[in-house]
Amino acid sequence: MTSGGSEAGRGKQLVNWLLEGLLIVVSVLLAFGVDEYRDARANRELKHQVLSGIKAEIDHNFAALEPYISIHSEWRRALDTADTSRASESGLDVWFRTRPDLGKSPTPFPTLRRSAWDAAVSSGAVRLIDFNVASALADVYTAQDQVTANVQRLANGPLADAATYDPAKRPAVVRLLWLTIADIQSAEISLVKLYQQHLPTVAEAAAR
Repeated sequence: MTSGGSEAGRGKQLVNWLLEGLLIVVSVLLAFGVDEYRDARANRELKHQVLSGIKAEIDHNFAALEPYISIHSEWRRALDTADTSRASESGLDVWFRTRPDLGKSPTPFPTLRRSAWDAAVSSGAVRLIDFNVASALADVYTAQDQVTANVQRLANGPLADAATYDPAKRPAVVRLLWLTIADIQSAEISLVKLYQQHLPTVAEAAAR
């Protein structure tokens, strides 16, 4: 009887240990599951914030850039037919004289934002974005960089060259300024096409 009772007690204790072990395993798995759910939810929310911010940035840049296409077309035509025979004028004088009305645009060239994209890349949040969307955004911002680089080339090139202010160099300078604006406008047209192509994709991803 004593031996049988002892074995029954050990069996009961073993069952209790097994149940306690099972409860511990289940508790750990539930904790992992809860953490995974929280992480997934936080990542979804962050992804939405990132894409919404980038979409708003691209919307702003698209609206800001589009008017410059016609402004720079008009400026190129005016430079192409400008009277460069005035001996007292420098190439820069002709450049400003032929500049068209900017309308509501505050400057002769666009200022394009990229802080939302830079924040997504630097923080690593871009990893949450679907590959095809991230690839499209990379194309867009690379094209934006080209527009900015062309404007900077104007500032660091012709506008920083003493010949631009020399009336004797006027015809050559006017031609160089025409070519520079043509490069800027070409990059702007390419960027607008990318905006039109990729904005629906970005908007759809941001709405998920």
